Amino acid sequence: MSASAYRIPSRYIAQLVDYLEQTGVARADLLRAARIRTVDDPRGQLTVRQTEALIEVAERLSGRQDLGFELGKLVKLTSHDILGYALLTSGTLAQVFRLLSNYQRLIEPFFTLRVQRRPGFVDLVYSPVVAVSNRTMRSFQEAIAVSNHFEILALLQGKLPAYDVHLSIARPLHAARYRELAPARVHFGDATPGLRLSLDEAVLDVPLAMANPRAMQAAEERCKSLLRGTRGNRRWSDWCRMMLREAEDCQPSLDQLAGFVNLSSRTMSRYLDAEGAGFRELSLQVRTERACQMLVDGESSVTQIAYRLGYGDVASFDRCFRRRTGQTPTEHRRRQPD
Repeated sequence: MSASAYRIPSRYIAQLVDYLEQTGVARADLLRAARIRTVDDPRGQLTVRQTEALIEVAERLSGRQDLGFELGKLVKLTSHDILGYALLTSGTLAQVFRLLSNYQRLIEPFFTLRVQRRPGFVDLVYSPVVAVSNRTMRSFQEAIAVSNHFEILALLQGKLPAYDVHLSIARPLHAARYRELAPARVHFGDATPGLRLSLDEAVLDVPLAMANPRAMQAAEERCKSLLRGTRGNRRWSDWCRMMLREAEDCQPSLDQLAGFVNLSSRTMSRYLDAEGAGFRELSLQVRTERACQMLVDGESSVTQIAYRLGYGDVASFDRCFRRRTGQTPTEHRRRQPD
């Protein structure tokens, strides 16, 4: 998707700015450096690029990389405006998850949410749908995981059974903070870009304390109206590039990527062709770019790089890389300046 087409409600970012100000980061300096006039308008919105700039500046001025985790702790059910009221008055978590899935874009535009049932479990699957920087991807994956935990914990009045959280980001330096999410079991480096929360399906039918069917129905009608004002123009080649770039230990197929956003592979292929970006060439291009970067970084062996990029063996990686660049991976690494 084209990132310029989407907006995030500034009320979420305002909570982070308020927190940073309390810890000694000058509010005026932060907003000025991010080129944001204000985050205090309760109906205000920020572009994706403004949000990325603020996250980058916030990490630099604070010297911290755990701000996504911190933002997740700051976000409460009441942070979601009328959607939060709908969530609070839901009868069960099954209704809560349906509302979150249907109106995810009222919270933030970076991910879609699918609720999937399988024997004994329910999965909340968040898939990226906007091409953003690695820093922003990390911050929002953490914010979503942490906010979901504390919101579900609040709805269940503290009686949350053990469950699993899978994030595609690498294990952060502040990973010890995730002990605050007990009894959640947190896993980093998942092969599929995005994050997934897996809970016992029994939690779906637990009655919630503030259930009010009429109030929830009225709130949802308002959410439907708000959602109609959040349409954006998709640029699928940008999104595919991001998903291919973020994949680890695999190479997502066209079918898999299309499935993430509930499209057929034929429809996705048609969209890409209209943008002049065939999937096969796009996939090879991203794979080669990632291989070149990994070879330059020098942190992984050629064999490790081959498997990280989803090749079945080193020989296949060698052949493909040589066709694309005219040299083997080893030759490419040797020719880099010291």
